[in-house]
Amino acid sequence: MACPYFRPLARLESNSWVVPPRLPLGDAYSGECLAATDPFQPDEQRMREVCNLGYGRGRCERFPEESPSDAIRFHIARDAGELLSIQYVFERDCWPHSHGSFDCSSTQGALENAPADEILRQQAAAFVRSYVRRRS
Repeated sequence: MACPYFRPLARLESNSWVVPPRLPLGDAYSGECLAATDPFQPDEQRMREVCNLGYGRGRCERFPEESPSDAIRFHIARDAGELLSIQYVFERDCWPHSHGSFDCSSTQGALENAPADEILRQQAAAFVRSYVRRRS
């Protein structure tokens, strides 16, 4: 479950894990924190431990206490080759509080019927890229 304020920008190519954990977006990503009005570039350790894994409440000084969500989880509901059906769940205190689904082109990465939430869309696109890379 990635942090709901994390905008993934690029795969983290350096690998500091001996055994990589199962990551919510499929791969570790570098990116920006959008918890405040100005984007912030966390250091790599923070991105690995909080941004990519979520649940920053009480662990990250930038995480808003009034946030309705602690993390976003993604799942491939259906892989029909060209068309992927994606499910997402916003969680708080390890419990789901909202969810939805949308379709995505596995070759073009175009999201269809996706919510307007730009961070959700960018995380979903990163998740799909990681999934397609592993599937190939």
